[in-house]
Amino acid sequence: MMYDENKNTEDKKKKLIEERKASAILLRDMAVDFEEQLYSVKVDLKSKLSLLEDKELELSEKERTKNHNRDVFTPLYSKALDTSELVQEIDQLRKEIDLIIENKDKLNQKIQGLKSAAQSIDTLVSEEESMLAESDNRQKIIDKGLSLLEAQELERQRIARDLHDTTVQNLTSLVHKSELCAKLIDIDTIRAKLELNTMSNTIKSVINDMRGIIYNLKPMTLDDLGLTITVQRYANKLMDLNNIQVKVQANEEKKDVLPVIRLTLFRIIQEACNNILKHANASLINIDITYDENRINLKIKDNGSGFIIDNVRTNSPEHPSSFGLSFMRERTSLLSGTFEIQSDKGKGTTIMVSVPFTKCEEEEENEQTD
Repeated sequence: MMYDENKNTEDKKKKLIEERKASAILLRDMAVDFEEQLYSVKVDLKSKLSLLEDKELELSEKERTKNHNRDVFTPLYSKALDTSELVQEIDQLRKEIDLIIENKDKLNQKIQGLKSAAQSIDTLVSEEESMLAESDNRQKIIDKGLSLLEAQELERQRIARDLHDTTVQNLTSLVHKSELCAKLIDIDTIRAKLELNTMSNTIKSVINDMRGIIYNLKPMTLDDLGLTITVQRYANKLMDLNNIQVKVQANEEKKDVLPVIRLTLFRIIQEACNNILKHANASLINIDITYDENRINLKIKDNGSGFIIDNVRTNSPEHPSSFGLSFMRERTSLLSGTFEIQSDKGKGTTIMVSVPFTKCEEEEENEQTD
């Protein structure tokens, strides 16, 4: 319920941001319209000013001529030099120019106001988008943390189940048999020896089971022999226990990879192979490990039944493998890597993982020293 409420609030915020963006665009469009009007006003103003300049020049010329020849020319000529009408035209032009300038100033104010409002909306939208992105990042971190906690809890449950189904059952059997041997030791030594022999075999089985659990928790060969050999041994084990062929290919392994990267890639391979065995009905698994200069690339491909990826992305209950894929994706993300999956019904599945190559600190120090 809380997640749904947060989702609705986030959707409302996104909708409000989009509405504000639309408002800013509308304001800018209005500013453009007013700028077009302003351009026409400026053209008109320039024309009026030019006409006023011509009229004032004409008036000045008439006044000069009139004053210079006042006593020489006839009254008729003086009437021809009458400037009253020209003065009226100039006064009218000046009034028109004043109105145009006033209109220009108003248009400038409107344009500046619209642009300022649009800029304010842009600033507000930018702040809200930053807050929303920060909220999204926080939610992603929370979701990632919850996924990791869930993965850890499932891993604990699996270990507890393995211990209960194998080790605890065998140890319980040993307790009963030891009590039986205590009773038989003075009555039937042959039977007691047989029971002790059975107990010895059971103890060996418990030891093997514990080694298997320890191996699943942390394969010792990863640190000693590297990822490629560990994966090859794991593939051999899969082929021994299941009716499936597993092929491992790898180029020259870099020895100075951080242990956590090797372990994470091995966990991803384990999870992918477990999903294939449980759900894919495949007869072949290809595991390809490639070491580039700056990255380690992993590809796991099977020839199984495949599935529709969109159903898994929506965590469809019809696909129980969706959690395994989520587990692999989260592990890859923690290494700042990329995770890609390709699949279709009847066409098998391909998982591609690429993580940055990070050296051990000791190796880096040695290289700097050299």
